[in-house]
Amino acid sequence: MVTLTAGSLFSGIGGVDLALESLGFQVLWQCDSDPCARAVLAAHWPGVRLYEDVREIDARAARVSLLCGGFPCQGHSVAGKRKGTADPRWLWPEFARIIGALRPGLVFIENVPGLRTSGLRDVLADLAALGFDAEWGVFSAAEVGAPHIRRRLFILAYSNGDFLREQ
Repeated sequence: MVTLTAGSLFSGIGGVDLALESLGFQVLWQCDSDPCARAVLAAHWPGVRLYEDVREIDARAARVSLLCGGFPCQGHSVAGKRKGTADPRWLWPEFARIIGALRPGLVFIENVPGLRTSGLRDVLADLAALGFDAEWGVFSAAEVGAPHIRRRLFILAYSNGDFLREQ
């Protein structure tokens, strides 16, 4: 029996983590820089390793079947200054570094639709260089029954199909 495991970057209060658990994944570790978010994560996942800084995560972290996260989006939001990859909060390179170090079979990324014109090309190129193919699209919360629009860009990247391998 293969155990599906997940590592969560930029975890927030764990919304994606909860969804993954409902699909049968076991969350092995989480990371968020916000103290309030970490308090929520620690309360809901008391036995899960919690990193404060994405830069702390390297090849020594537990390997996972799936790596997920929504790196900071302020530089890509149409509500901001749209500095894109020049924004100091552009942390995709850290996300990509962790993918390279841990080699998960699947990567799930969430961000704002503005990423399409200010960084998506870099994300997809880095994923390809790391040996991943990717599918992506923009979906609204209303499409899944929520009473608001809140559009988000989602990327599912996959390696050579062996994501169910034993960790």
